Amino acid sequence: MNSGRLPNLLIVGVPKAGTSSLFSYLVQHPEICGSDRKEVGYFNYFNPLRHAASQLPSIDSYMAHFAHCSGQRYALEATPSYCYKGQAVVDAIREQLDDPKVIVTLRNPTDRLWSDYTFQRSLGNIPTIGSFDEYLSAVEQRRDGWTDLKLTSHRQGLLIGFYADYIPAWLDVFGSGARVVFTEDMARQPAQVLRELFDWLDVDPDVATLDLEARNVTSHARSPKVASVVFALKRAGDRLKVLPPGVRRLLRRAYLRVNTGAVPERLDPTMRRRVDVIYRSSNRATAQALTASGYSDLPPWLRDAISG
Repeated sequence: MNSGRLPNLLIVGVPKAGTSSLFSYLVQHPEICGSDRKEVGYFNYFNPLRHAASQLPSIDSYMAHFAHCSGQRYALEATPSYCYKGQAVVDAIREQLDDPKVIVTLRNPTDRLWSDYTFQRSLGNIPTIGSFDEYLSAVEQRRDGWTDLKLTSHRQGLLIGFYADYIPAWLDVFGSGARVVFTEDMARQPAQVLRELFDWLDVDPDVATLDLEARNVTSHARSPKVASVVFALKRAGDRLKVLPPGVRRLLRRAYLRVNTGAVPERLDPTMRRRVDVIYRSSNRATAQALTASGYSDLPPWLRDAISG
């Protein structure tokens, strides 16, 4: 029986920037085998702020997530939280894996923060927060340091958008083995983005027609309190592995029919400008780092940061 293998292709984030869609697109290629679940999270244990060294799972347990892979050129997993967990995680991936390739998805951080807010609301994780204005005020209180990311308050969204704090480390450590993909490009021209990635991975870009429908699109809860209870039960069930995937999918569809409502509010221009100002200097530094690494076709939010 195949005991598994180590991955050599990782999607490392950022959260709410299309990682689920990209994972589902890539694993449709016959030379790419995806892990048995998208987010394995093994390398999060190398972050000393979140886990003690004694908590590190065995490498065999990590390999077991790829036991079903049978000769494909790449084994892939996608854990969005890897990207911002610090230099120790970057170095662990380099040291533990055999010359892996890493993909980072980047999205306009203002849009990413808005998406994070609506996502946390849809899960019932922020029931005491009634508006984006309140959410922004709450997350701004966590701007003093990345140590807050070890907490589970669901209010780390603002910090994740300061890409200049961690993207240079990925570019420096992995060089040409790192690839940045922009969410805006994936939304506009997913087939072209996939073709360029397949070229980069040196696999046949002319594969059969791919299903390029967006995945993991946030649904908006009619009742955040109901969402909080349902997703707490889901997390418990996932830990205990009491429900097979098919049953989980049926239950999810039933939940969405019952508790999906309208978007609670819109990101108005005044709030957008407020968030844009917060991220301005980080966007400029991120654009400079990407330009120095050979990226020339940047999305508007990065081009504007350089010229502004």
